[in-house]
Amino acid sequence: MSPDNRDSTMPAYKFLYEKHPISGERSADALQLEGRDAPPPGWEIVPTYEAKCLVAYLMSLDQSHPLKEVKTAPGGAGPPAGSPPAAPAGSLAPAPPKK
Repeated sequence: MSPDNRDSTMPAYKFLYEKHPISGERSADALQLEGRDAPPPGWEIVPTYEAKCLVAYLMSLDQSHPLKEVKTAPGGAGPPAGSPPAAPAGSLAPAPPKK
């Protein structure tokens, strides 16, 4: 588990990004990173072609149904204030209201 994001066991997948020297102006695709994630002056982090393809694929997936509850690591951030409680894992989502 990364110490940078204690709520996730997801690896960094650094192979999806490239570090390039800035020549002229910054790339339109360059990530806007801050703090210790920011590249050194004169450098930029740009997603690879494979990263762009992965995002396009994920965005194309069917998102017309509710997702299962996500469990966070102990001490992780809970749901935002005022949000409804999540349905227990494995339960069916309530039917949409009839019009």
